[in-house]
Amino acid sequence: MKPRIFIVGRETNAGYYQPYMNAVRGAGGEPDLALPAEETAKDAGALNEFLRPYQGILLPGGVDIEPWRYGEKPHEKLGPIDPELDEGQLAVARFVLSKDVPTLAICRGLQVLCVAVGATLYQDLPSLRPSDVNHDIREPKHHLAHEVVVEEGSRLARLAGSTRFLVNSRHHQAVREGGTASEIDSFRIVVRAPDGIVEGMELASHRFLVAVQWHPENLFLAGDPQAQDLFRGFIEAI
Repeated sequence: MKPRIFIVGRETNAGYYQPYMNAVRGAGGEPDLALPAEETAKDAGALNEFLRPYQGILLPGGVDIEPWRYGEKPHEKLGPIDPELDEGQLAVARFVLSKDVPTLAICRGLQVLCVAVGATLYQDLPSLRPSDVNHDIREPKHHLAHEVVVEEGSRLARLAGSTRFLVNSRHHQAVREGGTASEIDSFRIVVRAPDGIVEGMELASHRFLVAVQWHPENLFLAGDPQAQDLFRGFIEAI
């Protein structure tokens, strides 16, 4: 049987999540799209039962996260938000951080994981951390926007078969680092953009917990080998 992968998102927005579902299927998994109900998200036991049928979790991209969840007031460039989506995805993020459930987090998904452990975000990169690197190229979705540098010996480097490659990019927010230059809590930062922005993280204590800032689901469908190996590595880890 193909492993069932839970994609944490609104069924009413299924069109947006279709590339994630297609990439999971292409890598050998069977995706389900749903968002835990509010009462389920707030009850650890109920959430555990809700997620029991799934062998893997995918935290996808999407709208901005409510700033109050990481202790900030809204910036004037804050984009659309979805409080219910935040509640459901953060609950699932805390679940996978406490369990050894293979998890792939993409774009907003990376940021959700970081907020779940108490990190903060740049609410708007162009105004708060100006750079020559364009992180927000919307179309075409598979456009290769900039290079990333991957730490040698990391899981992502092994999966990609390279420590430098090009990725697409469409995000105006990013993780804001504090404390150390290499870790956000227990995460290991293993990928950066040329301007130093965090582009990839891993959690060594888990069989597979990988988070990337770019959108490999679009690159998978365009035949990009690094994106395809990332999704296949996720499914193989299960």
